[in-house]
Amino acid sequence: MTTVVVNGLFQGMVYGLLAVGLVVIYRGSRIINFAYGETGMIGAFVFSELWVTHHVGLFIALMAGVALSAALGAATEVVLVRPLRGQPPLNAMVGTLAVAALILAYASRRYGLYPHFLPPLVQGEGVHLGAITIHPGQLVIGAVTVVLLGALGALYRFGSFGLRLRATALDPYAAGLVGVNTERTSVATWALAGALAGLSGILIAPSVAFSVFFMSTLLLRSVAAALVGGLTSIGGAMAAGVVLGVAEGVVGYLSPVQGIVEVALAGFVIVLLLVRPSGLVRSAY
Repeated sequence: MTTVVVNGLFQGMVYGLLAVGLVVIYRGSRIINFAYGETGMIGAFVFSELWVTHHVGLFIALMAGVALSAALGAATEVVLVRPLRGQPPLNAMVGTLAVAALILAYASRRYGLYPHFLPPLVQGEGVHLGAITIHPGQLVIGAVTVVLLGALGALYRFGSFGLRLRATALDPYAAGLVGVNTERTSVATWALAGALAGLSGILIAPSVAFSVFFMSTLLLRSVAAALVGGLTSIGGAMAAGVVLGVAEGVVGYLSPVQGIVEVALAGFVIVLLLVRPSGLVRSAY
């Protein structure tokens, strides 16, 4: 059971990173990006193609996959979200579903529907703590999570870019009047979230069934975690993602019923939206 909890902890960190990306987009544009999972998926597949098939160096392949996901996020903002600014947010959210369908259609034709093999990003024995073994890939996930959370926290709290993000989210018109380039700020927000999606997909791909749908199945988990944080709290979204990862591991270990985790998550999202739609933890902009 201890091993199950530890594995769920690190998997939950990836859920949390995905949820943080959703929070970043919502804080900047008040939109939930339903193409978020597919944006990360295509970056992970490009990374796999470069690293496994063409034997490109790990770091270069990683940067290429993350950069592609960031570019897709930025392109979504420019092509879809920006022209719909001023319209009800639902219009843009429905549009992101179309973007997700386009990415899935392309990926299915290029990579097929069958699962691919992606070896662990880092080889080695890992760290042994008594009967618990923390694998090198899990150590990478933990280190990346800590660094990214620290960087995002500093960006929002101390950087001028974080101030521009908050101003654009609260009132784009007023922000523009005081000299904030709202278009540049918005596209940077979507690119940052896309990069988080790509990095999260690459980190978790070796431990899941790596098909073109692998990130789509994780979207429900990331949305649930983001909702706990009221779609505004980075810390709340990360904490919820970790809890969900541990809970998923424990429930899957104790129950032989297939799909029970997905059903429980869907029920949790419905109840949360009905009882406390603002989330359990909410952060001020």
